[in-house]
Amino acid sequence: MATSQVMPDHHEEVHPIDPDDVPKHYASLESAPYDEFKCSFREYKPHRYYPVDDLTEKFLSDAEYIRGELPFVINPRTSDPDGGKADDSSSYPKKLCADTSEWEQVLPNHRPFSDGQNPSFVSLAHDAYGKVSDQPRIERITIQPLAEIYGEEALENLYLGLLLFGDSQCRWNMTKEELEGSKYSPLQKAPSKRTLVVILNEHLDPIGRAVLELEHDAPWGDKRNKHGVKKQIDGNGYDTSIVELDDARLFFHNGRLHVLYRNGPSFGYEKQIQNPIHLEKISDTEFKAVIKASESFSVCCGRNIAFISEVPSDKESGSLQALTWVDPVTTEAVDHPSVGKRRLMDASYLDHGGRRRLGNTKGSSIHGTNGYLIPLHGTNELLGVAHFHRPEHRKESDYAKHGHHYKQKQVSKADGSSVKKFALKRLSDEFVFMAPSSRNEHTGDVIQFASGLDLVGSDKDGKLMVSYGINDCEAAIVFFAMEKVQALLLPVEEGTEVVHLMKKLT
Repeated sequence: MATSQVMPDHHEEVHPIDPDDVPKHYASLESAPYDEFKCSFREYKPHRYYPVDDLTEKFLSDAEYIRGELPFVINPRTSDPDGGKADDSSSYPKKLCADTSEWEQVLPNHRPFSDGQNPSFVSLAHDAYGKVSDQPRIERITIQPLAEIYGEEALENLYLGLLLFGDSQCRWNMTKEELEGSKYSPLQKAPSKRTLVVILNEHLDPIGRAVLELEHDAPWGDKRNKHGVKKQIDGNGYDTSIVELDDARLFFHNGRLHVLYRNGPSFGYEKQIQNPIHLEKISDTEFKAVIKASESFSVCCGRNIAFISEVPSDKESGSLQALTWVDPVTTEAVDHPSVGKRRLMDASYLDHGGRRRLGNTKGSSIHGTNGYLIPLHGTNELLGVAHFHRPEHRKESDYAKHGHHYKQKQVSKADGSSVKKFALKRLSDEFVFMAPSSRNEHTGDVIQFASGLDLVGSDKDGKLMVSYGINDCEAAIVFFAMEKVQALLLPVEEGTEVVHLMKKLT
């Protein structure tokens, strides 16, 4: 059968399509529907709360406090106990909610084993700290996969952070009957140990996530539980796996986002390990996140070490330093390995004069802190948050498996000279965050770990974002006006360490 084509008498000229004229469709910035019960703050037994004015326990009444003052609730409720609001200078805590059904079978109408612990969140805004900079703290290439998913403009109002799932204390010292009455999980061990990279919208609702996995492109670990190189079967690339990242927190360096963590079985419990985070778009709505074994480097020894990368008074240096101890202020230079080095760097082995310990060796029990000291360009300082817990030991008790009765304090450090001799400059009194599930306005939770800190806007009129864990069970974010934060930071005399300010209650 013969066919023929009939050409129209007229046809329009076809012009090539400009890609910039095609509307781009990005992933939704709205969170998926969530379970209001599971995403509400948990109610705990009375011994899991901390009324700051209750000195019944001797370890509280006999303790020394900063300037001899009792801790205070930094974000108290309004006079209306049902108002659900904090005062005007702070926000009401927002619980971070995550669906755990991927790795856990949750009973109907019950809470999961853990809601996520020790969060560490940062803003993805291009101009950090309310200032325009030629060297943004996160280079766009680092988070380009997120820009392709959510849109370049949307990143300005999004947050990225880490949420840990593992050995929680949600059920601590609860009977079987109490667990069922509160609809807590009956599981006695964590169904999985993993870290999620979570994206939050401007309302702090989750809109995306990925499990942070380890790429086995080099040996990883120096203890009994070592991981070897694992190539993919086809030889193209390396296998990845889920590993435990204890106390994982974020920091910035050279325009890249890093994670710091501990892994006792593979590295011991004194070393802290660091890695750059790699993000990759895998679909229009999904991304993956990995750290590479070949890029791991460690710092030893300290407790909840924090990093210093951007110093307000230093415009040129790209060096990385570690705050290994708060009292006395102790910093050391860190040799950050370039991408692709096939060895594990350990700052404790470096001998180039970088380690700096101020004052005498005696110190208080203060420790912490968040993973990254925030530069305050208006006052030429670095800001962090540290904590006490009382009693000082971490022995098991009715209150918690480890430390309890946490008190936070804000710490400001100044860069004294071009050789990076940091010193304590300002220090707040001790405080706790309000316990969202308690009606007592003078009450916090016995465990509050402020693992994340970021400045949204300037250090004069912006907001301080604090992400913190509650009772090793759930996670929250709260904002504070910087005007309030600056007022809470009280100056100390030159040469003063925290231990010099510790006094019995007046």
